[in-house]
Amino acid sequence: MSVQPTIRIFQPTDDLVALTDLLHAAYRPLAKRNLYFLATHQTPDVTARRIAKGTCFVAEWEGRLAGTITVLPSNPENALPLYREPGLFHFGQFGVHPDYKGQGLGRQLHTAIIDYARGQGGKVMALDTAAPATDLIEMYQRWGYREVGRTKWEQVNYESVLMTKSLVS
Repeated sequence: MSVQPTIRIFQPTDDLVALTDLLHAAYRPLAKRNLYFLATHQTPDVTARRIAKGTCFVAEWEGRLAGTITVLPSNPENALPLYREPGLFHFGQFGVHPDYKGQGLGRQLHTAIIDYARGQGGKVMALDTAAPATDLIEMYQRWGYREVGRTKWEQVNYESVLMTKSLVS
């Protein structure tokens, strides 16, 4: 019998440095492709500010942090009009440690936030990702997302693809 991961909400008593290190490790392959997502280099203080805006889920496997994802509700003050829409949730800081890639952990984390958003009355899930990261875009398309626009964030070096998925059956 194999050990299965535990997916839970990140707690204030959890190790923020370990979470930030996980993000750096998960995003390192993207940085090597010259895609400087904020999670490639953010400090623990930035990680804390980003998770404070939503709900951060973590996956623990074999006693280690193996993955994470943060889901955020719509915010009427968000700079991006899409992320202001009522009933919309979006996610970020989504990563799986390279030691745990290819085992379905990312899908399990994604399912956790979909269930969470639906439980909060969410109607749509959204995301943004680097346009050059076609592998990520294709994965999200397989998961039911479709492109709805593009944007350019000041803090990154690429154009972002905006994608949404209905949460209503």
